[in-house]
Amino acid sequence: MEETHWLVNLIISWVPFILLVIVWVFLMRSMRMNWGRSASGATWIELTEQQLAEIRRINATLERIAVALEKRAQG
Repeated sequence: MEETHWLVNLIISWVPFILLVIVWVFLMRSMRMNWGRSASGATWIELTEQQLAEIRRINATLERIAVALEKRAQG
């Protein structure tokens, strides 16, 4: 009876850890399949370059607005 109780305690204490390892392995495998690509199919580097180009375009527009406002304020 005591041996069965010991075995049950061992199983109960290790089941959460084993499940955690299984979930972690599953998530790592699914991430590896999508590594480096977004949902659109572009790589992360391509997306970052697109964002950088957009930020530069916005900055240029904001600079033109600032210059126009300064000219307007001066008279």
